[in-house]
Amino acid sequence: MHPDRQHLIIGTAGHVDHGKTALVGTLTGMETDRLKEERERGLSIELGFAYFDLPDGSRAGIVDVPGHEKFIRNMLSGAYGMDLVLFVVDAKEGVQEQTLEHLAILDLLGISNGILVMTKSDLATPSELAEATEMTQEMFVGTTLEGIPTVSVSAITGAGIALLKQTIVNQVSLKRERGYARMGGSGDGIPRLYVDRVFTIQGFGVVVTGTLIGGAMNREQRLVLLPRGDTVRVRGIQVHNEPATAAAAGQRTALNLSGTSAQDIQRGDVLCPLAFSQVTDNIDISLQVLSSFPRILEHWTRLRAYLGTCEVFCRLILLVDEALLPGDAVQVQLRLERSILTFRGDRLILRDFSGQHTVGGGVVINPFAPKHKRFTEETIATLAAWEEADDAQVVNAVLAQIPTLCVPESFLHYYLPQSQREVTAILTTLAREGKIVRWDVSSRIPLVSDAARTVEAKQCIRDALAAFHEAQPLLAGQNASQLRRQLALDEVGFEKLTAVLIAEAHLVKEGNLLRLASHEIQFSEEEETARETLEQLFFDAGINTPALKEVVLQLPDWTPRVIESTFFALVKLGQFVKIADNFFVHKTVFDETVRLLTDYLRRHDVITVAEFRELAHTSRKYAVPFLEACDGNNITIRDDNVRRLHPRLQK
Repeated sequence: MHPDRQHLIIGTAGHVDHGKTALVGTLTGMETDRLKEERERGLSIELGFAYFDLPDGSRAGIVDVPGHEKFIRNMLSGAYGMDLVLFVVDAKEGVQEQTLEHLAILDLLGISNGILVMTKSDLATPSELAEATEMTQEMFVGTTLEGIPTVSVSAITGAGIALLKQTIVNQVSLKRERGYARMGGSGDGIPRLYVDRVFTIQGFGVVVTGTLIGGAMNREQRLVLLPRGDTVRVRGIQVHNEPATAAAAGQRTALNLSGTSAQDIQRGDVLCPLAFSQVTDNIDISLQVLSSFPRILEHWTRLRAYLGTCEVFCRLILLVDEALLPGDAVQVQLRLERSILTFRGDRLILRDFSGQHTVGGGVVINPFAPKHKRFTEETIATLAAWEEADDAQVVNAVLAQIPTLCVPESFLHYYLPQSQREVTAILTTLAREGKIVRWDVSSRIPLVSDAARTVEAKQCIRDALAAFHEAQPLLAGQNASQLRRQLALDEVGFEKLTAVLIAEAHLVKEGNLLRLASHEIQFSEEEETARETLEQLFFDAGINTPALKEVVLQLPDWTPRVIESTFFALVKLGQFVKIADNFFVHKTVFDETVRLLTDYLRRHDVITVAEFRELAHTSRKYAVPFLEACDGNNITIRDDNVRRLHPRLQK
């Protein structure tokens, strides 16, 4: 492929039999009617693709779309990714039924760069040509194609073809200067290829074709096929029938894939980078109903939605009105019957369930919309805010509505389908203004949170711990998992918040317990007397201490709750040392026994269990677990049936 060659995508639109396919054949020298029945009937059923070179050296891929109303889905597939549309009208017949419907669809899709091509000019008289041209241009008034230039051509004589090619060059140059929108977004964002054809080539395997939008795809890149979720590898690329190492936005692209089969792919599937594999089945859109739609739309009406090359059935959720009239513009929700990939700002077309009439078109305002309550002031305000929000407000809205506190920065691309550089600039500004918190910016998966929610959640943790300490003054702290569930915080968000609070010296974490840094175990008057009794009991017992259930029976002056809470408070305070399950000794006793043991080993080198029993005045029941605890604390080392002093304590 020529590395410096510019590429563009041209679409066609217009009524059946107005000469679109013949025009494409004259421009390119290629036959786009691939199917036998197409050639026999003289009627395009499937999309046709061809390409030709323009006077400025750029290569134009051209999509010949069927005009017949039964094949309108294919027309919609071809409309996706256009740089320019050739709006074809028969100079003799003038505007017809599908002419109007195709115009309505292009207008709804926001396609604003085009050329009116009056075909079969050799068959029309000058007055017929002038009248048809004038009527068509009047039809464009008030639409996105208002004011586009006109070129009259004949596919038979070749008249006007050279002028048409130069006009294409001029319009594309004008588009670049004025920023006309291409359906499907800019060339600097999230790359997506909506599949319009899939087939198998012997010796190569699966091949899919489509118009690449939003960014670039490279050979050997791994992509995800949605909505299935399969991971595939790009074995090879062709751009406008030429081998390439990469494809860029706006190019007619064929990808040779491994990791899948042709049976697993269908038109409407989409290929995109692995990082953007989250699909949705509930979207909020800003809907414009066509004035020509012949019926009233009611809540829960079943419709067909078209996005890219995808057709999906959906239910219309009316949130503001009881019903919609032709010509209405309103925010609605679509409940999709299967999941799709979509981004904020994507344009889609709605047709009725039968597929006979175009209902209207919409722009996605929230690709992961929650279910709203109908007819409430809150819902109305939320929808209006989403539609009118700028980039910064969109980020704030996403972070405020999403259930989790921390959101991967990559998720924001579903709402800001722009380059990483542009999104990073937006986030940097918001962080500097104190509106968001960015976590682990240099990590592989940087996270971001709403600043106000973060401050509120931090305070909730502190308040919850303060309440816990007040209710349980003898406990050292609250179980961290229990606290997280109590506050309904996600694990990642809770981890980030507690880490900050610990770093700020507001919290202390000991094992799996969290406490306020200011917290100290507080004994009531009753618990204080129980404490003194317990400490004396365990001090007097040496290492021959009773189990807790025995202690409860030995001290009937206090309730079991008081004994147990006081006992475990002493454990947390370090006054009682855990030797094994149900075996605790007083800290002073523990230290003295360890001193006796280490002194003995320094004199005798080794000690047996029996010798330790004599030394500590205890039985095997207590001696064995105590020595095992000493092994675990690196005081002793077991050597067969004897213990030696751990090297770290040897002089």
